Amino acid sequence: MTQRPDRPAPPPWERRSERTVPVPRDARRPRDPQRRRPVDRPAPADDPPRRGQARSAPIPSAPTRVGQAWGAPARVDPVHGAPARVTGRPRDARPPQAAAPVAGDATERTQPVGKAPGRAGAAREKTAGEGRHGTTSRLPANRRRPPAPGGRPRRRRLGPALATTAAATALPGLGHLILRRHRTGGLILGAFLIGVVSLAVALLTMGRSDLLETVLSTRFLGVAAVLSLLAASAWITVIVRTYLLAKPTRMDTGRRLLGAGVVTALCLVIAVPFGLAAEVANSQRNLLNTLFRGGGTSAADAIKQPRLNVLLLGSDAGPDRTGARTDTMMVASIDTRTSKTLLFSLPRNIQRAQFPPGSAMAEKFPDGFHDPSDPLSGNYLLNAVYAYAHENPAVAPSGPTPDPGINLLSSSITYMLGLPLDYYLEVNMAGFSSIIDAVGGVSVDVGPVPIPINGVTADGRHVRPSGYIQPGRQELDGEEALWFARSRRDSTDYDRMSRQRCLIQAVLNQKSPADLLTNFQSVATAATDNITTNIPQDILPKLVSLAGEGGGLHLQSVAFDPSLPDPNQRDGQFNTARPDPTYMRSVAEAAIAGRPLVGTPTTPTSTPWATARRAAGPTATPAPTTPPPSATPTSLADSCAPQTP
Repeated sequence: MTQRPDRPAPPPWERRSERTVPVPRDARRPRDPQRRRPVDRPAPADDPPRRGQARSAPIPSAPTRVGQAWGAPARVDPVHGAPARVTGRPRDARPPQAAAPVAGDATERTQPVGKAPGRAGAAREKTAGEGRHGTTSRLPANRRRPPAPGGRPRRRRLGPALATTAAATALPGLGHLILRRHRTGGLILGAFLIGVVSLAVALLTMGRSDLLETVLSTRFLGVAAVLSLLAASAWITVIVRTYLLAKPTRMDTGRRLLGAGVVTALCLVIAVPFGLAAEVANSQRNLLNTLFRGGGTSAADAIKQPRLNVLLLGSDAGPDRTGARTDTMMVASIDTRTSKTLLFSLPRNIQRAQFPPGSAMAEKFPDGFHDPSDPLSGNYLLNAVYAYAHENPAVAPSGPTPDPGINLLSSSITYMLGLPLDYYLEVNMAGFSSIIDAVGGVSVDVGPVPIPINGVTADGRHVRPSGYIQPGRQELDGEEALWFARSRRDSTDYDRMSRQRCLIQAVLNQKSPADLLTNFQSVATAATDNITTNIPQDILPKLVSLAGEGGGLHLQSVAFDPSLPDPNQRDGQFNTARPDPTYMRSVAEAAIAGRPLVGTPTTPTSTPWATARRAAGPTATPAPTTPPPSATPTSLADSCAPQTP
């Protein structure tokens, strides 16, 4: 390579082909192969001192260039004026072996002969405040963990780690406090306590009506479902974080699986109740949105009214009949101040049902709903008005619901009773059994004789029953409760109406909101599939509040059957074949006003079990009784009480 004349040739130690000579092997400290530990012998005089060792004489400088002897002064670079660095030396160059130390020699070290301290010993010689690199620790003295006894570091164990994680499961933030993370633990625990106290204060200070309005609000239920999921996620995060901070750093596979399993179980303890709360809130929200869509009287107007009138219908669309028929028809008139409720029961076999004057049905049937060519036809009873409207929707009013059957039947009942209907609630009797099963059954007094299951065909023929409901106090499931309410074998329609009222009374008295909440999923499913109504969501808190005030609803019943006195009839009884709308309106008005009903009956009033006792004993004749001078609404609690035969 041609060199420039103005620059001297580079010295040999700057060539890249040269390499630094490695430390000779014989300069290392030999080890004893038997004990496998460093031999206790003094280090050579030219060996650099270890960490923490003191020097008594300067160490000869290492060679900085090729050919320089150990201990000789370094050569100065003539160009740069700095000591030349070593880039390599021949392999045969060896540092001179130091002779054995001589007493009084100036190059002898002051360190006594013995085992040199290792890394662990040097670390133990550090002070409590000395850091990793010999500097003072940044943590204040009150936050440093005290050293373990004997100078050894504290070892984490799986058992205490799981116990600390369980403490965080019981009370969020407690695990961090145990691990001496006071700031983080205090923040977590404080947030948890603030949330609990705020919820408790809200429950204690809110009134009953405000609480019901909040619980039955779809917006609140949606927020509650989201907050439940967020609270569960935050709590589970605290549990997992506590375990990660407390667990040992090194674990075998078995302990690692054990710890993961225990932490998973602790997380499920928190996730299950919060998940269930979110599911219940979301299901109730969906139920309110699906079932209570409104359409009737607005909530603002309904709350101002002295009474709310609700039409209760039980439709039966069996395979042995064409269309659906409302075999159960009641009007519940609720006092919005006292919660006293009157049930006006209308038999399914009322003939010649009347309609408002001027309506299409009144013009088509001026003498009532019947067929002159077949006066005894079952297709022209009150329970057939619903199906007739579906077959002839042109004759039905256009409101208040989209269902022509509900509209036509409501107009007829409103005209005959003189009660404006605010809402309706229709229950499919085929799904009534699933609703009873959803609430856990019901306990009723069957009476002195068994009640047949089936036994009557659609055309009225009696066949062999498929079973019996035994007499006395019985716990009925859904199927048995359905036949208790609809059986007509060995009894009449009026006895069946009485049993239906007693069943409603039993359900309202025995089933609390806690029972509905316990089985809410099944209740919501059964109600959504089998109940239709036009009750708005805004009126629900008022209705539920009325049902809970004063020990529940106080039900009284007025049945428009032959047990009702009617002075306009020859026999003094209400005639279902030719009902008098004027008299029916006067009875409803007197019952609401609390006055005695007009008229004096000429025969004793029948009870739910009267016809059954007559069927059980053909030769038995009822004892003569003195009829009361007037009739009043009957308390369902008294009429449904157990009676001895």
